[in-house]
Amino acid sequence: MHNERLDEPLSDEELKLFIQYLHRFANHDVDIFLSMEVGYPEHPVYVVLGRDHPPVGDASDYRRPFTDRRQTTSTPGLVDGG
Repeated sequence: MHNERLDEPLSDEELKLFIQYLHRFANHDVDIFLSMEVGYPEHPVYVVLGRDHPPVGDASDYRRPFTDRRQTTSTPGLVDGG
């Protein structure tokens, strides 16, 4: 994958689209777990998506993007797919 803008941060709109796509990907493509290495090979980022294990640490440490952290249920229509 080659992108001319690889050295630039995501715009606000791109970040919202990324979260939407990530939500769809997690719902439709992640069966039990998926481990990936992404980013530059000399500075990789390791990503684990999973359904079969409880989260590492306290579940309240995790948040849904673009929502209030204290909210316990998602609201329909939010950018992250709720």
